[in-house]
Amino acid sequence: MLVAAADESRARGLADALTSVGLPVAGCTVCSAMVRESVRCAPELIVVDLDVADQTMLHELVLVQTARPTAVMLFARVFEDDWTRLAGAAGIWHAAPGPCVPEAVAAAWPLVRLRAQQFREHSRALEGALARLEERKWVDRAKGVLMSAQGLSEADAFALLRTASMQTNMRVGEVSRAVFEAASAASALNRVGLLRMLSQRIVKSLALLVAGVDRAAAMTSLEDSLLRGQATIDHLDKLDLPAELNPVCEAVRASWKALRSSIDVSPRAQTPDLRAVDLLAQTLLDDAQRVTDDLQHVLGRPKLQIVNLTARQRMLALRVAKEALLRSVAAKGVESTAELDAAVSEFEAALAQIERSQLHGEEIRATLAVARAQWQRLLTATRDAPGRGARDSRVVLARESEALLESFEHLTGLVERSMLVLMS
Repeated sequence: MLVAAADESRARGLADALTSVGLPVAGCTVCSAMVRESVRCAPELIVVDLDVADQTMLHELVLVQTARPTAVMLFARVFEDDWTRLAGAAGIWHAAPGPCVPEAVAAAWPLVRLRAQQFREHSRALEGALARLEERKWVDRAKGVLMSAQGLSEADAFALLRTASMQTNMRVGEVSRAVFEAASAASALNRVGLLRMLSQRIVKSLALLVAGVDRAAAMTSLEDSLLRGQATIDHLDKLDLPAELNPVCEAVRASWKALRSSIDVSPRAQTPDLRAVDLLAQTLLDDAQRVTDDLQHVLGRPKLQIVNLTARQRMLALRVAKEALLRSVAAKGVESTAELDAAVSEFEAALAQIERSQLHGEEIRATLAVARAQWQRLLTATRDAPGRGARDSRVVLARESEALLESFEHLTGLVERSMLVLMS
């Protein structure tokens, strides 16, 4: 046991007295050093002898319990009126008025030891029950993710988690939590990345309106993009993102607000300044790209890169169409093709990387094949848009870019779902 008193000589005298009646004393200390000495000596019991059991001393005992839970016998000439308020947190199992008497310690110690042992056992049992309940929650969440993503039955989803548990030498609850957190991370990345695509779709829709190409469809596309963009911005506040992402998320909100404020969708709206809108859209695109890059880095999940890559193709497909349309309606110089060429090169490189990836299931391969054909038709239309048959090419640009968008929306979902077990 550890003996503590207000001063060192008193603590040493009490330690000698307890030793004389056959009690094992590991050390003695002043009360202000109880935390350090309890960690060093690791006693079963701390015997404290005080003149006054005041709040300061009781708080010291609470710190002792935080550092290393230990049974306490407290002897004091005076107890403050509300001392019992902290008694439980201070680990006090026996308290008595007056000075510490060795015989009283010896008589009370067997019962205090038994009660302390029972308390520790009950605490461990409660912690175990709470841990199992928490594990059950993660397992249920992960099963739901796998059932939705992989089309599995509840039994098959649990079998998959159990197999992963055995293969990784992790508890089922740990594997389940990893699966759920991976799914949440991929979903957040996909959601935020949507703003990249919408920034380009908005400008593309406005360019189609200016060009007079299928104005009804272009207006529908514009209104849909504005609604989805606002919904994504609103969803940002609901995502449990790391605090270090707050600055880039705030920048995205500001750039979205600026872009949204520049667009008038009323029937009497004047012809928009496509150059100005495109600059605001580029700011939103850059800010959204920073969020997705930082999110992938902060979450520490490199395998999210393929989800980010397929999601970004949505933006690039619409960027290619937008750049071709802006050249077609002379919002940009017809001779300037640098941005269009860059977008085409980025799309081609990413598409080739996705096609080389190891995530190919039958549905993913089929979707990629459709997307490759749509891309070729879109690419042909970009070359023809500024010249002869420009109007027909603009129609193809509008149609194929939306079709390609749908393909990569679907592909991103497939890749996201197929990644869940790998990311865990």
